Amino acid sequence: MATRTETERRVAAQKAAATRKQNEAKRRRSAKKAAETRARAQQSRLKAIALEAERVADTAVGAVVSGGERVVDTLKPLQSQTEARREAQRIQRRAATNLRRFERRGATARKQAERTIKRQRTQALRTLRRNRRDAERQVKTARRDVERRFDDAQESAEDLFRRATPQASSSTR
Repeated sequence: MATRTETERRVAAQKAAATRKQNEAKRRRSAKKAAETRARAQQSRLKAIALEAERVADTAVGAVVSGGERVVDTLKPLQSQTEARREAQRIQRRAATNLRRFERRGATARKQAERTIKRQRTQALRTLRRNRRDAERQVKTARRDVERRFDDAQESAEDLFRRATPQASSSTR
C-alpha cells in the first residue's frame, strides 16, 4: 500500500471539503427552489379559490341588481295616477287581444274537428252503402241462380212425367 505524504493528504482533504461545500450549496439551491415552487403553487390555489369566490359574489350581486332594476321598471309606469291608468288600459287591451286570439284559435280548432268528423261520417256512410249494394247484388244473383235451378229441375221433372205417362198407359192396356 502506498503511503501518502502530508501534502497529498492536505490537498485531498481540501478537495473533499470543496466538493462537500459545492454539494451543500446545490442542496440549498434545490431546497430554496422547491420552497418557491410550493409557495407559487399555494398562491395559485389561493388565487383560484379567490377568483371562484369573487365569481359567486359577483353573480349574487348581479342578481340583486337585476332584480332591483326589474322592480323599478315595473313600478315606473305606476308613479302617477294617469300613468297607472294608462298601464291598466294597456294591460286590458293586451288581455282583450289575447282573449280574441284564443277565441279565434278555439273556433278554428272546433271547425277543423267538425270537418274531420263530417268527413269520417261521410266515408263511413259511403262504405256502408257500398257494402249494402254488394250484399244486395249477391243475394239477387243467388236468388236468380236458385230460381233458375228450381225451374230447370221442375221442367226436367215435368218432362220426365210427360214421358213416363204415355209409357205407363201403354203398358197397362
